[in-house]
Amino acid sequence: MKKYLTLIIIGSALLSGCSNASDGTKQKEVKTETTAPKTLSAEDQKIIDKHNEYVQKYSLEDKEVFQKHMREILPEVDKITDKRKRELLQMNIYMILNDYDKAHALNDKQLAEKPNDTARLTFRCQLLGLQGEAAPTLNKCYDYVAEVLKVELDKPENKKDPNYKQGEFSYLLAKYKGGHPEYKEKMKRFIDSINDEALKNLFKNNLRYRSTKLIKKP
Repeated sequence: MKKYLTLIIIGSALLSGCSNASDGTKQKEVKTETTAPKTLSAEDQKIIDKHNEYVQKYSLEDKEVFQKHMREILPEVDKITDKRKRELLQMNIYMILNDYDKAHALNDKQLAEKPNDTARLTFRCQLLGLQGEAAPTLNKCYDYVAEVLKVELDKPENKKDPNYKQGEFSYLLAKYKGGHPEYKEKMKRFIDSINDEALKNLFKNNLRYRSTKLIKKP
């Protein structure tokens, strides 16, 4: 069940991390791709290393300079044969370039392969927001994320999952972002019931950030 949990929190972090990078913020906020346990081809690893080098070298430069070099390396990234690595770096670069249309197209492709991937469903909602979609469209998007999450949360085998609390909070937050203001109070009560202080603070910070971005139903 882990892949269904903390999706809004993680998805938002990835999205803001890429956007911040394009604005020339701290280098540590920019995603780089590390070597995975799976053995990559020498050519794939060479391209990944070059991408990481570019990120480390240019992420603190002006936005235009950073984007220029990311645009320069994109054709090489497109040649990576490892699908997961290729799509991860492609999405990273699209977000740095503010190319939301290509990011959306890649997200559509990924969801066609895994329709109930809640992390990618949430990312789609965030992209729709960046593309200026109207509130009803965004509400519908987040409501659907909540529906998919609820199905997972209701499965008996998931009740004892160590990440279940994150899943519950993600569900409440998806409903809140879907234009249901009554879920703000439900999230507050849920947070108050948490004994784990680190988890409680994570939820509090996420709620505090989202409180200024509530999408209201017309």
